[in-house]
Amino acid sequence: MVMVQLRTAGEVLAEFERLLDEVDPVRSGLDAGTRLEWVRRARHVQGRVNTLAALLTAEADRVHASERATGTPMASWLGMGEPLSRREAASAVHQARALAAHPEVADAAARGEVGVGQARAMTRLLDGLAPQLQPEQQAHAETFLLGLAGQLDSDQLSKAGPRVLAEVAPKEADELAETTLQRQAEAAQRARSLRLFREGGSVRFEGSLPRVDGELLISLLDVHGERLRRTAIESRDPASLGPTPEQRRADALVSLLRSAAGAKPQPGLGVARVLVKLDYDALRRSAAGAGLIGEDEPLSAGELRQLCCDAELVPVVLGGASEVLDVGRKQRLVTSAIRTALILRDGGCAFPGCDIRPALCEAHHVTPWWEGGRTSLSNCVLLCHSHHGLVEPNRCGLRDQWQVRWASGGLPEFIPPARIDPERKPLQSRRHSATGRPPQGAPPGTTSLAGAA
Repeated sequence: MVMVQLRTAGEVLAEFERLLDEVDPVRSGLDAGTRLEWVRRARHVQGRVNTLAALLTAEADRVHASERATGTPMASWLGMGEPLSRREAASAVHQARALAAHPEVADAAARGEVGVGQARAMTRLLDGLAPQLQPEQQAHAETFLLGLAGQLDSDQLSKAGPRVLAEVAPKEADELAETTLQRQAEAAQRARSLRLFREGGSVRFEGSLPRVDGELLISLLDVHGERLRRTAIESRDPASLGPTPEQRRADALVSLLRSAAGAKPQPGLGVARVLVKLDYDALRRSAAGAGLIGEDEPLSAGELRQLCCDAELVPVVLGGASEVLDVGRKQRLVTSAIRTALILRDGGCAFPGCDIRPALCEAHHVTPWWEGGRTSLSNCVLLCHSHHGLVEPNRCGLRDQWQVRWASGGLPEFIPPARIDPERKPLQSRRHSATGRPPQGAPPGTTSLAGAA
């Protein structure tokens, strides 16, 4: 075994900064593979350095180093030497304290075994669960989460509370999960805010909404944004096709505001459709969070009732009486029932690494319509606008495109072009590969879905 001579953090950081001064800025002759390798390595190093910075911040804060040396709290001291706002400095100190409070997570992040986002998601989840758990259960939860980090990204880890509780407190898991969600909902209600700032010709705003209200806002913005995008395409207006995603969302908010200003308020007007999966065995275990926000997004029973009261409820009883999910060659566009089934199965864009919501996705024919493909659940997959173009087959066969096919269990998987991966190993969306479960809703070949609107 090779013994590594350990050096102080100050020595390593000074040496690292000196080496950065020696980086050759000319990189024009690099091949694509080397560029991507360097990007990955730089991001890995960045994560480890960020973790070290957080731990050093927490340690200095714990011994009141800034007060002793300068008479200033840690957050204020950070702002004195860097162009940080008060909010950014306070957030840095808060995140540093949270990371240092969980030594196993901090050590894994410092070694580069988990990313900064994953570490932050785990510490937030652990802090939220802590009031319901005994000290030994909290330690078990931290170890269990670190095991999940190898297969879940930060978003999925932040929603892993039910899995953690089922592991560390199986007998009380349902009750504890409901209590945790209720506490989160109450905290979000207390933290709700909206601040408006007039700056020149603009009005800037920031704030926070409880999750149910925030999801309703996102759904409405998505609906208005998609309508504006399709209108621009149909009118062939090139000036309307260039905005950034942030600009499109701003346009959608303006459209939403104008619609509200010009319409007489009516109960239930403009609400989002909700798909609730009624798998009766799972329903007996827990009715909270059944498909209202996303596959892994938990909701308390109170939040679920609130959302169902305000939204169009579409019950989808798995395995019951049916609506047809295969219209063959009768029409090219998917029916409402087929799209409902696609949303249940794919949960959004099915392309690996993409988390675009279902409202912004299109139904892609795996076997193209122009090649005789059927309009059916077994031949369609949800894709966002960008990834739809990557897998859309070319009639002339001149492009080296991604390909989509069905894996075992009826889940879509994507085969990269040879120029990206010579071995062409198939990839799956994290929603599917992380759970290893069959699709929610009817699998390819099934022609029934009860209650789909």
